[in-house]
Amino acid sequence: MAVLPCQVGFHQHRLRNVNVYASWYVGSMTQRHSARFCPGHWSEIESGLSQFEVDTDSGALSDPTCEGLCLTCLKPVTEGIGQVFLTSYPTKDQRKDYWARIHTGCNLPGLLGSYFPHQ
Repeated sequence: MAVLPCQVGFHQHRLRNVNVYASWYVGSMTQRHSARFCPGHWSEIESGLSQFEVDTDSGALSDPTCEGLCLTCLKPVTEGIGQVFLTSYPTKDQRKDYWARIHTGCNLPGLLGSYFPHQ
């Protein structure tokens, strides 16, 4: 059983937590947060992030057409530009990175937005 509960409802589970780290960069402001999710809730979150996954070898997004889009609203980002970096550790030996632009007024989407506050 995971020692620390899942961030969604703080429920206990028998599997390893997925640790997630988020960083925002907007102008000179930086924010960092971390959270833990059970594999089930992380699976829901990850499905919305999949097009923003970064290939570790090439540094390219898994869906290059999303490069100029906001992570939250999926509209082009031309001004009020910020960046969000997410790193998840679904298993001990595996790491997945995500990157996206974000409008300064947008928060992280779905379940992520609840657990990673953004100003």
